[in-house]
Amino acid sequence: MKIYGNCKSCKAEISTEATTRVEFAMRDGETKKINCKNCGSNRQFHVDELYAKESKTPVLLTGITFTATLLITLYFLFFTKSDYIYFAFGFPIIVYVILSKQDRLRVTAFNKRKLKGITHNINLGQS
Repeated sequence: MKIYGNCKSCKAEISTEATTRVEFAMRDGETKKINCKNCGSNRQFHVDELYAKESKTPVLLTGITFTATLLITLYFLFFTKSDYIYFAFGFPIIVYVILSKQDRLRVTAFNKRKLKGITHNINLGQS
């Protein structure tokens, strides 16, 4: 899943990688400086300023799965008598639905939850 923020100079989308806001904050801190590849400027992003988008991976994997199952089905269709044609169209659709739903849930979870108001556990001189 790609995480995006907008460059203030050129309005282009700047991307980075993370799965949750908490993971991002633990790995990079609550703010991260990201370089814009379009205009070359650096911008400091707070974790709550970033958002996620759905990826193109489910569509790509579905295309590969569809092609593979279609080739296998055509082989069995011409050399055996069977109902593999249902498998050729049904299996890729099932793969797409599952992958797309999982990606949509990850994106929704990332965009819905913010880190605002985090209180850190600080031991103020107490033993």
